[in-house]
Amino acid sequence: MSFSLRLQCLYTLKAWFLASSFRVSARARGVVCVFLSALLGLQVAANAADVPVAASLNPQTPIKSPNDPRDYRYITLPNALRVLLISDPQTEQAAAALQVAVGSAADPEGREGLAHFLEHMLFLGTEKYPEPDSYQAFISKSGGSHNAYTALDHTNYFFDVRPEFLPEALDRFAEFFKSPLFLEAYVSREREAVNAEYLARIRDDGRRANAVLTQVTNPEHPASRFSVGNLNTLADRPGETVRAALLDFYAQQYSANRMALVVLGRESLDALQAQVVKQFAGVANSDRPVLISDAPLFLPDQLPKEVVYKPIKQLRELRMIFPVPASGTYFREKPLTQLANMLGHEGRDSLLSALKREGLAEALWAGESDMGPHGSSFVISVALTEKGRGKRNAVKRWVFAAIDLIRKQGMAPWRFEELKQLAQINFRFQDVRNPTSLVQTLANAMHRYPAEEVLRAPYLYQEFDAGLLALYLKYLTPENVLTLVSDAGGEFTQRAPLYQTPYRITKVKPLKPLPKESLSQLKLPAPNPFIPTRLQVRAVADKGKHPARMIDERSLRLWFKQDETFGLPRSVIRVQLRSPAVANGLAGRVQADLYAAMVLDELNEYSYPAFLAGLGFDIRATARGFDITVAGYNDRQGLLLTEILEALVSPRLEPARFANIRAEIMRRTANGDKQPPYIQLIRQLVPTLYQPAWTSEELVEAMGNTGLADLKRFSRSFVYGSQVDMLAYGNLLPAEARQLATLVGQQLVRGAPQNLTGKLKLLTPTWGGYSRQVDVQHDDHALVMYQQAPDDSDRARAHLLVLAQSIRSPFFNSLRTEQQLGYVVFAGQMPVADYPGLVLVAQSPVADAPSLRVAFDKFIDSLPGWLADDLPAQRAAVMAELQQKPRNLAEQASRYWDDIAAAGPGGKVDFARRERMLKALAEVNAVTLRTFAYQVFDPQRRLLLGTEQLIPEPELVTRVRDVHAFKAEGPYYLVP
Repeated sequence: MSFSLRLQCLYTLKAWFLASSFRVSARARGVVCVFLSALLGLQVAANAADVPVAASLNPQTPIKSPNDPRDYRYITLPNALRVLLISDPQTEQAAAALQVAVGSAADPEGREGLAHFLEHMLFLGTEKYPEPDSYQAFISKSGGSHNAYTALDHTNYFFDVRPEFLPEALDRFAEFFKSPLFLEAYVSREREAVNAEYLARIRDDGRRANAVLTQVTNPEHPASRFSVGNLNTLADRPGETVRAALLDFYAQQYSANRMALVVLGRESLDALQAQVVKQFAGVANSDRPVLISDAPLFLPDQLPKEVVYKPIKQLRELRMIFPVPASGTYFREKPLTQLANMLGHEGRDSLLSALKREGLAEALWAGESDMGPHGSSFVISVALTEKGRGKRNAVKRWVFAAIDLIRKQGMAPWRFEELKQLAQINFRFQDVRNPTSLVQTLANAMHRYPAEEVLRAPYLYQEFDAGLLALYLKYLTPENVLTLVSDAGGEFTQRAPLYQTPYRITKVKPLKPLPKESLSQLKLPAPNPFIPTRLQVRAVADKGKHPARMIDERSLRLWFKQDETFGLPRSVIRVQLRSPAVANGLAGRVQADLYAAMVLDELNEYSYPAFLAGLGFDIRATARGFDITVAGYNDRQGLLLTEILEALVSPRLEPARFANIRAEIMRRTANGDKQPPYIQLIRQLVPTLYQPAWTSEELVEAMGNTGLADLKRFSRSFVYGSQVDMLAYGNLLPAEARQLATLVGQQLVRGAPQNLTGKLKLLTPTWGGYSRQVDVQHDDHALVMYQQAPDDSDRARAHLLVLAQSIRSPFFNSLRTEQQLGYVVFAGQMPVADYPGLVLVAQSPVADAPSLRVAFDKFIDSLPGWLADDLPAQRAAVMAELQQKPRNLAEQASRYWDDIAAAGPGGKVDFARRERMLKALAEVNAVTLRTFAYQVFDPQRRLLLGTEQLIPEPELVTRVRDVHAFKAEGPYYLVP
């Protein structure tokens, strides 16, 4: 489906179904003329309070959603820095983001990665705040987080803090762009961190594929360059140190007129404006134009081509890249969104349905890859089956047949009007978004849209333009495409440097058209029957504080609450089915995984239009059964739930689809062992400690031994002895919730229920703790130290939260910034099966697991000297996070559901767990925290997972050789 359209729909559903991810990074900075900056800053600070809304700032008000309670003001400072102010008196987290229209495309030749290195360095001290860990320590104890990322055309810096700390946070943040230090010692150290990041992801298939693309694109285009940086590109050279290069890059590129700032806080717009003028008017403006590349992405002789590269993981992807004119100017018409919607649709008779029917593909994605001022491309990505891997030309023929069908039948104004209607509904009933993600997104939008449209632009469909669609279709031809294929088979004649990716370039033969009988199976999307029409919000009948237990039977329990907070025509339905057929062993677990995937596949064509219309669902296999979620506009929820239940109890289980789906799940499961080392270690925590749980190798082997006949037997048995817990929350009436629960009970409950209890091993019996070596295929080393709390009381949980908060920043600063042991370093709480625990994690290109163990122990040994020195601030940060109210319907539903799940079958649900935890937190003092830290870091409560063997050691460590034998030993924590 269309990426942009899916993203638009997920403004409604994102909290339930998708996540987003970007490269983690935590440092950057540079230098300007300090005298002029300080002078300008003093002058503006003196006048800011006198002129709350200066005429020279040209204030404008962006168009916002009717459901958005926040106030907005768009201004331009005298130094040409654009600012969007957001006042939200109810927010429980303030946030800010500054985006500079300078990215890796600006790297000087031979200094690849310099923009990324600058991003790292900006965090490591300014003239006003010279300590390299000052910013991070302040943000952490202020109950916040911070990060940054570098893209081709921009760099984005952002943070969030508790609202009362926003003024000081802005003061510290602004100094990045006025007076960074670039201390020589930390230039040398942080260069190692950038190199560690490069090495940590040297086996990442996304980066390896990009390395191949840099070899086959136009050498004059910035996308052809290495953007991360390493010790070679960032080395000191005769006549130029890398620090000098950084200073020059900062002075030349970081100009205020290239910057856009978004600030969200509790203060009024006038007060926020005064703060921003005071802190940011001193950013130097050298009036630099935005960098624009006129070079085409591909040269004429580079297309058409097919490039095949060898992946590390088991990947079978065909990616068709069509260079097209940038579409940013046409955000009101959205031509590429319309094309992506038709090509990426997953309903009946769609391109994806045809590819599945032919056994060629499992998934398909279509959308624009926007490089800002450096051009654009339209991408169609197809996840191939094993059969599709050998018949790539057949896949391409289907793709071009679908494109030709759009040329003939897709220029219909009603399609545009349907997208417009959906977008208007989603904009009208927009959720209040997370402050951190909101400021990041809007800082980017300020570089792309006019002031009045920065909020509405993604939802804006103003004018249908058939000519514009036809223009872009002219670029979607067999002659104008580079096809990138991930395939481990065949000979590879070339190798992309830096990531050493083997690849080959193959000649492209003319494609034959599909036969007419095949073309008859392909149709463009029909009108969407799920567009909601009943959008009224019902009057609240019962204003109880928490969900009420409406049905309380041994086999079925229902909690219901009508929403009275968010006022949206949406609801969330959660169903947890616990089944003996799933919980009784490995075979039941893999059958449940396969079964859920088969049902989801069967429902996809029917439910996809519902998803586009803001109504989504999920079915997920768990260790004890299935979790079912239906969420979105409540107009058609009952109809969708009925279809889900019917498919769940009576699926078609087609043999051809079974074979492909099983192969796909086995491939994805096996790929888990190709993740970065630290992720592989963390993934081993649950199968090492919890039962029922198994390693990926065991799951893959069991799945390979599971046939369609096994799945058919499972389909007849999984409802017997089952128990169901259910939550209905939102714009529903009590009678509707009861009716839905009755429907669930009729379909999913058979026979007398059985209680199904999991077990978590408690780490107490042997002095010295345990260690387990995990073999990984990566040059980096890694260590995960898991420390289990002494018990699961409120007191233990509260102390662990404060301990995790207190050590997060110092641990990072010690191992990452000072010792430069690796790019990936973090510490935090990590409950396993809801039992409190703590992890310390590091991945290193320079230190093996035993050496990391020494560094971890030295850090732990240092705790008595400083732990609890700033306890009030750290405790307040934890309490503030717990006191935050849900921002939207989805977050509130998740909290209710967590409380229900924590009680277990037959248990009493406690909806006041947060209030209890706040009381426990108030009792944490310096003495109890230090005592608790001594207990938690006791080696007998420790499990070490490392990429190398950790013994011999100074103290006794028991090696875990057989996971199942280890778990068979007691004592246990019984999981509800």
